[in-house]
Amino acid sequence: MSVRAIKQINRVFGYVRVSTKEQVRSGISLETQQQAITEFVRDKYNREVDEFFIDDGVSGTRPILERDGSRALTDTIDQHDVVVCTRLDRLSRNAGDLLSMIPTLEEIGVTLFFCEQFGDVPICYPKAVDSKGLGSRFDMNEMANKIMLMVLSAVSEIEHATVIDRFGDGKIDWASRGYFIGGKVPYGYRVEPEKIGNKTRGKLVEVPEEQAVLKTIYALDKRGYGAKRIADQVNSLHQGVNIKYSKVRKILNRKFQGLPSAA
Repeated sequence: MSVRAIKQINRVFGYVRVSTKEQVRSGISLETQQQAITEFVRDKYNREVDEFFIDDGVSGTRPILERDGSRALTDTIDQHDVVVCTRLDRLSRNAGDLLSMIPTLEEIGVTLFFCEQFGDVPICYPKAVDSKGLGSRFDMNEMANKIMLMVLSAVSEIEHATVIDRFGDGKIDWASRGYFIGGKVPYGYRVEPEKIGNKTRGKLVEVPEEQAVLKTIYALDKRGYGAKRIADQVNSLHQGVNIKYSKVRKILNRKFQGLPSAA
């Protein structure tokens, strides 16, 4: 959908959410979500986000209208406003809650994007807009699209429960001490076995070449560069490196959390 497809764009809002457990265990941060939304809005509309609505330390299973941030958003939005989230599960982990919210936004005349999941394809848009001029769009009148959203929301709920079951406080403690607890090895490190009592654990050891890349990323971030610009600069400064901006975002996110820079 192009900006020209909508006759008037009033305000652009961002919504970000994280629960305390997610932020520690999954490396998700409010700042990384805000950065992704800011870059999306700049690229698509050539403007800044007017305001971010934030739910910090709040579960996505709680109904949208029972959270301070999302409730304030729904009280604020009006016709021709745009709302951007990174992913479905940031707005809600409940399929029914999400599906009931989308028609409400359409009636108000709001355009909704999930920028990291559907890119610039709107999930809903003002009914007054001529849908033929939208290009790529997500038509909620089609049953297949409704089913897909329900499936994605259900998967999000299952993933959430699985993380809670498998990722206990003991693993978080080992991770904070620099040990590898599974998953993808963090960028900038390799794993070496270390004997602790009668058990062997993987110790994260720095890889000098990748650590040099990390230093460049952090330095450019301090200068206010966005993820895409950082990726371009890193690829030109470090021979043989071809890093994507999505990886840069993950690295910066984990740095903010004080965790090894997995990507």
